[in-house]
Amino acid sequence: MHRIAPPPRQLPQPPEQVDLPGQRTARHMAPFLGASLLSWIAVPIGSPMHWGIYAASAVTAALAGVLGVVHLRGVLAKAGEAIPSLVFLLAIALLRDSAGGINSAVGALALLPVFYTALYSSRAQLCTVLVGMMTVLMAQNLLIGPPAYPHSQYRAGVIFIIVSTIIGLVTQRLVSQRAEMLDYVSEMLSQVSDIASTDALTGLPNRRAWDARLVELLADDRRMAVTMLDLDHFKEFNDSQGHPAGDRLLRETAAAWREELRAGDFVARLGGDEFALLLPDCTAANALEVVERLRVRIPGEQTCSAGIAMHVPGSPPETLMAQADTALYEAKTAGRDRTCMTA
Repeated sequence: MHRIAPPPRQLPQPPEQVDLPGQRTARHMAPFLGASLLSWIAVPIGSPMHWGIYAASAVTAALAGVLGVVHLRGVLAKAGEAIPSLVFLLAIALLRDSAGGINSAVGALALLPVFYTALYSSRAQLCTVLVGMMTVLMAQNLLIGPPAYPHSQYRAGVIFIIVSTIIGLVTQRLVSQRAEMLDYVSEMLSQVSDIASTDALTGLPNRRAWDARLVELLADDRRMAVTMLDLDHFKEFNDSQGHPAGDRLLRETAAAWREELRAGDFVARLGGDEFALLLPDCTAANALEVVERLRVRIPGEQTCSAGIAMHVPGSPPETLMAQADTALYEAKTAGRDRTCMTA
C-alpha cells in the first residue's frame, strides 16, 4: 500500500502588507529624515545663526521630505528621487549659510541625498544628484566667497565631492550586484525545486510532486479519478532486453501518455515501472476511456495493468490510493493487460 508523504514544512510567512502610494518610500526615508532632523536641531547649538535663512532652510528641507513621499506624476515622475534630493541639497546650502559658512561643517550632510539616491534610484538620477551637489557646494564658494567661504577651502570641497561621487557609485554598484545575486539565487532555488519534483529518466513529475498534487486537489474536494498503472512483466523485459531498452521503454511510454492527456491532468512516475494518473473533473466512464487510450499507446508489444478509484468527497488521500492499489491488484490477478475499477 502506498503511503502519502506529509507535505513539506513551510516557514511561517509574515502577514502580507498592502502599501499605500508613497508608504514604502516613507519607510526608506525614515533614517535619512531622522539624521536630517537631528542635524537641524544640533546646528544652532553654540553657533551664531542667521535665523531667517535658517527658517528658510528648514522649510526647504521639509519640502524635500514631502516631495520624497508623495507620488509624483507626469514628467516629474521620471525624475524619481532626483527632485527631492536636489531640493534637499538646496536646504543644506541654506543651512550652511545660516550657520556661518564652510566652518559650520554642514556640508557633510550632502552625503545623505547622494547615499539615498544610490540606494533607491537609477544611475542617471544618481549622476544628476552628484552634479547638483557639486553645483550647490562650489557655487557658494565662488559666488559668496570669503570670509564665510575662504578660497583655501576649495581643495577640501573638491576632495569631498570626489569622495562622495565614489561612495555613491560604489554603493549603487553593490545594490545592483545584490539584486542580481538575489535573482540568481531565486532562479537556482526554482531549478532545484523542479529537479526535486521531477523524475530524471522520464521527465514526469516524481512521487514527491504526486503527493503534493494529490493533497492539493483533494483539499478542493473536486470530483476526480486516481489511476495506478503498472507495466506488465517489466522485470522480465529488463532482463531479456537489457536496462537501456527498459529505460527507453519508460521514456517513450511517458512521452506517448503526455500527448493523450488534457492540460489539467497529472501523470507521474512513482518508481520503477509504476505510474499514477490524476484526472480532475472526470466521470468513471471518461476515466476508463482515458486509461484505455493510454494503454494502447505503450510502444512495442508491451502491455500494462491499471486500477481506477473514484474520489468520494471527504475521503483522505491514503484511502483513495489504497482503493486504486486494490483495483490494480485485481487487474494483475485477473491476468494482467486490463483495467479494473473499484466499485
